Amino acid sequence: MNSLRPDHSHAQVMLAGDTTDLAAIRRILAELPDDAYGQVYLEIVSPIQIRPVPRPDGVALTWLRRDLVPHGLLEIAPRGELIRSAVIAWVSEWMPETTDGRDDVYLWVGCTASPRVGTLYRELASRLSADGPED
Repeated sequence: MNSLRPDHSHAQVMLAGDTTDLAAIRRILAELPDDAYGQVYLEIVSPIQIRPVPRPDGVALTWLRRDLVPHGLLEIAPRGELIRSAVIAWVSEWMPETTDGRDDVYLWVGCTASPRVGTLYRELASRLSADGPED
């Protein structure tokens, strides 16, 4: 969505992805300033995929376990469903409806193999472009 600038103080971030995105998320987290704050959502299939993820103290990490979510007759939730729900909830709570240029919110959404997340990405991109500066 917006690119992260590691030299930007007080950056609020929201990163979301699955295990295929872990290397990219680790790289982004390593580039953040120590005073960054926000949320990381990582969707996994089972707890065996949980690994330490270094990050600034103000950045929380939530593991979204697909194996814990009853979903109809399926044994696990469909790929991307938990990310979509988590990102929608985060955006509704933390992302302002309009921006005044003072609040920097940086979003990074992975899990590109999921059609659910692809739709979410397009919705967020549309919202961010609508909030952009007018000429």
